[in-house]
Amino acid sequence: MFMKNIGLYVLLSVLFFSCKTDPEATERMDLAETLLTSDLDSAYAILAKIDLPDKLNERQFARWCMLYCQAADKTYHDMAYTEQLDRALAWYKRHGSAEQQAWIGLYLGRSYVEDKLFVPATKAYSDALELAKKKHLYNVAGYICSYTADLYTYTRQRSEERRKFEEAAEFFKLAENERSYAFALRDVSRTWVFDDSLSLALDLMLRADSIVTVMNDSVGMASIANGMGNIYKSMGKMKEAKSSYQRSFSYDTTDLESNYLALSNLYYNNDILDSARYYLEKINYSTDNLYIPSDRLYMGYLIEKEANNIPKAFQYLEQCYEAKNSLYDSRMQVDIIDAEKRHNLYSAIRENQELRIFLYKSIIAFILFCLLAGSFFQYKNRKRLTKLYQQQLLLDKKEWQLSDLKEKIKEKEKISLNNNEEIKHLKEQEWEARKEIVSLKCDKLRHSLLSQELKLRGQAGKPGTEQKLIKQDWIHIRKLVDDACPDWIAAIENTVGTLTPADIETCYLSFFDLSLKAEALLLGLTVDSANKRRLRTRQKLCIVNKELNICIFIIDQTLKNMKK
Repeated sequence: MFMKNIGLYVLLSVLFFSCKTDPEATERMDLAETLLTSDLDSAYAILAKIDLPDKLNERQFARWCMLYCQAADKTYHDMAYTEQLDRALAWYKRHGSAEQQAWIGLYLGRSYVEDKLFVPATKAYSDALELAKKKHLYNVAGYICSYTADLYTYTRQRSEERRKFEEAAEFFKLAENERSYAFALRDVSRTWVFDDSLSLALDLMLRADSIVTVMNDSVGMASIANGMGNIYKSMGKMKEAKSSYQRSFSYDTTDLESNYLALSNLYYNNDILDSARYYLEKINYSTDNLYIPSDRLYMGYLIEKEANNIPKAFQYLEQCYEAKNSLYDSRMQVDIIDAEKRHNLYSAIRENQELRIFLYKSIIAFILFCLLAGSFFQYKNRKRLTKLYQQQLLLDKKEWQLSDLKEKIKEKEKISLNNNEEIKHLKEQEWEARKEIVSLKCDKLRHSLLSQELKLRGQAGKPGTEQKLIKQDWIHIRKLVDDACPDWIAAIENTVGTLTPADIETCYLSFFDLSLKAEALLLGLTVDSANKRRLRTRQKLCIVNKELNICIFIIDQTLKNMKK
């Protein structure tokens, strides 16, 4: 039982250290999750403001990674760091669903791409795609293929890029995700544009346009209309290109600058410089697109150069270089901020790992201590039980001998009315057996479970109600002592006179061989008061020998009384 309790305590300790949750972080994540469908910016801000998420427990941290990446994906922010997503993926592999594993694998790949680590990104995408295909998770498989195609865009492997976009389109079709299917067709179309297969590209873009038009998706229609304009421009169809760009304007007003730039380029390519300037002037400088300002200035340089306005052309060119340098500087600043964040992340991870190592070492040390303590107590308990068992065997043997002697005495007394020597000898043996039985019972009492409990209670802290013996305790003590040493009170009172209740309590406790401190705690007294009480009892019993225990004196007096 002791070892079971230790095991339970150790298990609870491990669970406490490894599973302790942060209620505030959980509350924030709950709120962010509810906002993912209605207020993405607020959801992202809430998740980004959680301090040191790496110090959360494994379950909370994995959930934070999932929610953060979902919000970052839809608000066009960077993914969580690869180190964080690796840790989250490890947790989801043990406890999450296949779909959760696939999504985290996708986010991990995207995080590698953001770090320009294309080989690990490819592996992350491949592992996630294999799982998604195995579990028929077609929607997430489509997104994995789309982002893998983007990876090939970086490496300019056009045929592989097209293959992955076509694979994405098939998965989205199986998943019945019409919107993403249309965008996949749009992306396949763009790859054909780069290979000068404009008719095939236009056919695919028209199919995508028909899907988003039926869905009445304004953002989708704007994007695809812009793509159609680019195709028509490449085909030299100025009227159709202009119409497509204007359709894009009317569908979505959030990204006008790229359409204005495309129209300006369209008119420039057709030597209509006034219209090219007109649309160039309409581009807003405060656009969120970081590349638009420099592209706009370069377009202005090309237009003025074509118009032979050399001073203004050089002015545009100088401003273009300044804008690119500014963009480079801002990127460097972002890289420095990112490096600082990563340093803080590594520090937090290292501290967390050191804390975990310390906790695990502490737990192991605690387990070893508990095992050693448990083994020691088991050894002591086994030794006590063995002694009790041996005492019980000897006691049973003596009681059988006593019973046999009583029978023999009765038989002899029937035969002879006078006490002869044989009867006297038998009665002497009977008394010796009684003496041994009392001694064995008292010795057994000192090794009993009650004796151990009293000693443990007597080791606890200061005097108080928790240690002090109550009525039920005294009933139990009297029953066991009276059974071991019957009629001892009568025997003592025949010798020294009437005992006080305090004297009787002290005599009862003497059978358990308790220390003075333990006796004080059990009686609810100070050590000094308990010592004076014990001395008064010894004086009442007329015990002169300081080495003589009260219990031994009581047993001797009881045996003498029995002999009479």
